[in-house]
Amino acid sequence: MASRFMLRSFSYSKKVSICTKMSSQVEAPQVVHDQENMEFYVKLGRDKAYLQYDIDSAKKIVDLQHTVVPAAFRGHGIGKVLAKASFEHFAESNMQMKLTCWYLKKYYQENPLPHHQEKVLVDS
Repeated sequence: MASRFMLRSFSYSKKVSICTKMSSQVEAPQVVHDQENMEFYVKLGRDKAYLQYDIDSAKKIVDLQHTVVPAAFRGHGIGKVLAKASFEHFAESNMQMKLTCWYLKKYYQENPLPHHQEKVLVDS
């Protein structure tokens, strides 16, 4: 008998697996980087999950301020996908990252990648 929960792969720029109920089909929603509004987001039907930031261009520091996932989609890895997309983008853009968002601090602690560590400003 198949498990109630099946692993589904959501493809953004890079593949990330998340756990969802009832479907084993692979879908490919996209993480969109809206630079004008300073956010990364994923459309979820009529809703959207997003990660907002602010940039100090003179200092080359981005403040990753908060991540919001609609209640119906929480616990499915959407926040993790947004975190990964933003970390990768800003690491590749050679920006220092200040983590104001509690979720992003947790993600960073649980996913210590060397190319992120040199870019994240640690609270003192």
